[in-house]
Amino acid sequence: MFLQGNAPLNKFSLRCKTRYDSARVDSWIANVLDRGVKDLDVYISSNGDYPLPSEILMSKTLVRLKIGGGNEEFTIYDIKDVFLPNLKFLYLLDDIVFDETGDKVSKLLSGCPVLEELVMINLMWGLSEFCSVSSSTLKRVTICSEIIDENPRNVSFDTPNLVYLEFSDVVAIKYPKVNFDSLVEARLGLQLTPIQEKRSRASRDGYSSNDDEEEEMDANAADFLTGISNVKILYLSSDTLEVLNLCCKAIPVFNNLIHLTIETHQDVGWDSLPNLLGNCPNLETIVFKGLDYKDTNRCEDETYRFNNDTYKCWDENGKRCVCKPWKGTPIGLSSSPVKTLKVFEFGEICSYNDDMDKQSEVIKYFLETMPNLEQVTLYWDTSFDDDLSIQLTEFQMLEKVASPKCKIQIISDNISYSTTVHSSPSSNGLVFFSNRFPV
Repeated sequence: MFLQGNAPLNKFSLRCKTRYDSARVDSWIANVLDRGVKDLDVYISSNGDYPLPSEILMSKTLVRLKIGGGNEEFTIYDIKDVFLPNLKFLYLLDDIVFDETGDKVSKLLSGCPVLEELVMINLMWGLSEFCSVSSSTLKRVTICSEIIDENPRNVSFDTPNLVYLEFSDVVAIKYPKVNFDSLVEARLGLQLTPIQEKRSRASRDGYSSNDDEEEEMDANAADFLTGISNVKILYLSSDTLEVLNLCCKAIPVFNNLIHLTIETHQDVGWDSLPNLLGNCPNLETIVFKGLDYKDTNRCEDETYRFNNDTYKCWDENGKRCVCKPWKGTPIGLSSSPVKTLKVFEFGEICSYNDDMDKQSEVIKYFLETMPNLEQVTLYWDTSFDDDLSIQLTEFQMLEKVASPKCKIQIISDNISYSTTVHSSPSSNGLVFFSNRFPV
C-alpha cells in the first residue's frame, strides 16, 4: 500500500479477526482515506476494544461504507462529527454498539445528505430512549435488531421517499412518527420480548405464569401498521402475526395492497388474519409459507391426551377432528377479492399435529369461503415414500369444493410422474407438475 504512494484508490476491504496491531490498522485506514477511496469495507473482530477511527465519518469521497464486527462488540464511541457528502450506501453489521447517550442513528443520517440505502444488522438500537430513522433521500432500509428483554420506548421513521423496508425488531411501546409515503414493499419481523412471548402463550394455553410479577402488554403496533398502510407488497413473519394477535388494537385499511405473504408457525394462532384480510379490498395474491397454526378454536365435546398434551377435538367417528382456524366464515374471507392462493412447504410435517389432513382441510376451507379464487398452487413437500394414492384422493376432494373457474395446481420436486385428474366433466382438472418431469 505504501509503495503505491498517493495513487487514487477505488475500493479497499479489510478483514481483521485476531492478533492485529490497532495502530497499524488505523494507519491503513488513514492511507486509503487520503487516497480518496470510494468503497470501504472494514470488518474487525475486536471484543469491543477497538474504536472506529473518526476520520471514516468525515470522508468526502466515500460512496459506499460497510462496517462489521464479526459477531463481537465493535463499538463506535461518541460520534461527534459526521459529514459524508457523497455516501449513498451505508451498512452497519454484526453487533456494532453505539454508546448509549443520544440517538446515534439520527446523527449518522444527518451527516449523509445523499444516502439512498441503509442496512443495520444485529444492532442493539432499542436500548436508547428514542430511536429514529429520518432521511428524505433514503430509498431502501433494512433493520434487523438484536432481540432484547424490553420493548423499545419510542421508534420513529420519517422517510417519505422510501420504496423498500425490511424491519425486524421487538415491538415498541410507541411509534410517534411513521412516514412512508412512497413505500412499495415491506417485510416485517416484529416480535414480542422473550418474557412477553412466554407469558402470552402460557395464558392462551390455560397455564399460569411462574413469575410473580405480571408484565402489561403496553406495546401497540397499530400506529406502525397505519404508517405502512399504503404498501403494495407485504411480508409478515409468524412473529409479526403473533404481535398482531396481541399488540394491535386496530388494523388499518390497506387500500393499495395487492400481494401478501404470511409465514406461519405451529405456536401462533390466526386470530388477526380475518380482520387483516377484510381490510385489504384490492388484494390479488396471498402466499402462505407453510400452513401451521395454533388451534385456538378447538371443539369442546370430549378431551383426550397425546404426548402429555390435552386436546378437546373429536369428530363423529371418534377420531381427532381437524379444527378450523376460525369459527364460522369470517367476513374477511367471505368478501375477499383474492384470485391467487399459493402455499409453499405444503405437506411439511412439523409435528403430529401438522398432518396432511389438517393442511388439506385448511385449503378446502379457503376454497369454500373465498369466492373469487381462480388459481390455487400448492408446492408439495413430499417424499417418494408417501402413499401417493391416499394423497391423490385428498386432492380430488379439494377439487370437488372448488368453483369451476378455479384451477388447482400441485408442484413438487420429488413426484416422479405427472398426471391430470378430473373429478367431474365440468371441472378444469387437478394438475400435477414434477420439476423433474414437467408436463
